[in-house]
Amino acid sequence: MRAPGAAEMLDLWDRSSGKTPIEKSMELLSLASPEGDPAGLSIGRRDACLFRLRERFFGPLFSNIADCPSCGERVEWSGNIRDLLVDGEEKEGVFTLYAASYVILFRLPNSYDLMNAAAYRDHSEWLLRDCILEARKQDAYCDVADLPEDVFDLLDRRMAEEDPQADISMLLSCAKCAHQWEMPFDIGSYLWMEIDSWAKRVLREVAMLAAAFGWSESDILQMSPRRRRLYLEMIKQ
Repeated sequence: MRAPGAAEMLDLWDRSSGKTPIEKSMELLSLASPEGDPAGLSIGRRDACLFRLRERFFGPLFSNIADCPSCGERVEWSGNIRDLLVDGEEKEGVFTLYAASYVILFRLPNSYDLMNAAAYRDHSEWLLRDCILEARKQDAYCDVADLPEDVFDLLDRRMAEEDPQADISMLLSCAKCAHQWEMPFDIGSYLWMEIDSWAKRVLREVAMLAAAFGWSESDILQMSPRRRRLYLEMIKQ
């Protein structure tokens, strides 16, 4: 997996306009690792790749904001990308769940499953159904639609155990009212928010340098960020 250059990232940002966060993440991973199918990775493996790409693009430190659900106070928080990477082997393959008289063969959800399940009102149950490869009750095959709710609950918990990287939450605390809560951290959405801000900043830099020196966009983007900053400082002097 490689870190794409500035020109590639701007092209990706431009053509990803209007796409969903999942689709944007797939575009990014395909650019960074064109030999594989990122949508077929488990959610945990996909997000681990996004975390590592984020560190290459912007470094390990990050910051974010959230509104306290109790009093509405704006809470600023920060962290280190490396602390959000779950230790251990990233699993793939077929797993077995034994639930009372049921035996369920399943795989971990991937981005295709998330996109398919988004069309249904009961998003979580359809996501689980897509990942069930075989269901048996007392050695007889049974329809996935006939499985009881408690089996789906057990399956959901088992998937979370097998793919902990897929569900990252931050424990936040409000300085104003002392309320504490967990907030899910979606690396795909967060990274694209950063890429959007980065792209707009770089385009402003390109416009200023092109106006001042007559250089083309491609020439400017081939420069390192440090050289661009130095030239911008010359303009402001």
